[in-house]
Amino acid sequence: MPKQSDPSAQLAEADASAIIAMAWQDDTPFEAIELQFGLSESAVVALMRSALKARSFRLWRTRVRGRMAKHQTRQSSAMRDPSGTLEAIRQDLSDAQETFPLPPSPLTRASLR
Repeated sequence: MPKQSDPSAQLAEADASAIIAMAWQDDTPFEAIELQFGLSESAVVALMRSALKARSFRLWRTRVRGRMAKHQTRQSSAMRDPSGTLEAIRQDLSDAQETFPLPPSPLTRASLR
């Protein structure tokens, strides 16, 4: 069986770093990573295995395995929502994006002079 190439070899360093950060976040599902970067859950696991130290990978894998928040389709089926399709997930993710206004800053041009 031919050995697959390293998944991080095809990604830019910034993309690999962003994927690793998203994978560590508890509230970012694998489906969101797939929509943004085109990597399936197994490809993300392979990337994490190649990028992290062995102990860090084991900690991450133990933390992520079976976690409802990392699997959008499991979340929707748990809520009795039959729309577990990729298109429904895309719609849910686009609807969930909110803009948060920045708090007013006490800095003014006069105070910076």
